[in-house]
Amino acid sequence: MALPGSRRTASCGHPHAVIPQELRAITRVQAFVWNRLRAHGLRFLFLGVMALGAAFIIASSLVYFDFQELPPFAIEKLPVRFSTLWLASLRVHVAAALLSLPLCILLMTRMVQRRRPIHRWLGRTAGVIILFALVPTGAVLAFDAKGGAFVTAGFLLSDALVAFFMVKGIAAARRHDLVTHRRAMGHVFAQMSVAVTSRAMLMALDVAGVSPDLAYVIALWLPVVGSAAAAEMCCGVWHSNVRFLGGMIHGLSKVVRSLRPRARARSVIGVGR
Repeated sequence: MALPGSRRTASCGHPHAVIPQELRAITRVQAFVWNRLRAHGLRFLFLGVMALGAAFIIASSLVYFDFQELPPFAIEKLPVRFSTLWLASLRVHVAAALLSLPLCILLMTRMVQRRRPIHRWLGRTAGVIILFALVPTGAVLAFDAKGGAFVTAGFLLSDALVAFFMVKGIAAARRHDLVTHRRAMGHVFAQMSVAVTSRAMLMALDVAGVSPDLAYVIALWLPVVGSAAAAEMCCGVWHSNVRFLGGMIHGLSKVVRSLRPRARARSVIGVGR
């Protein structure tokens, strides 16, 4: 005979019978989101910061497409040698950057990387824009960069890294070498992110009262070198070393298991008898 309240006790013993189906679904979604944030939190944060920086750059660069008047940056720089070529390169460079930076951010997301046709065509579009518009015009603009020859060298170095790793990444993708492709594209995206980090550093150094000439050198070279080092640590040498050490540990564990000390000891005892 069931006692009063026995049904209530049974319900308490089986929580899934009490929790509504909708609440269980919400709980599963929350657990999934939390696990994703724990596993890829830094990646989400970095891509989010890059997206905000790209939006800020787009909003502040619309003035370059007003062909009725010159943008303030061009007025500040002119006159320069080959002013027509320089002004055309400036507008093409800005347009290429506004297209390629958001594309690179999209290409770094797992959502796009899992969809191969979309990833392939977005990658081809970004590659064409970067190699045939962004890199050549960047080289033209570098020779009249504010901050002198040291800043010019920094822009040319970043330009060369983007071109080299873009070509290397495309070649790796064509031969289905995904490890090399990932490393090369990591370097390309790292140098593309300099557009955001360099502007942020310039604002910070301006608030700190650093002289403009020194600020331009610091705000260029530190992001260029730091981004290259970070890309290599995340996708290159560090990743290869971890795989190498993992392979060594796995091999040593197989050797240790193959020795089987207990089995050897038993065989020696058997011979002794």
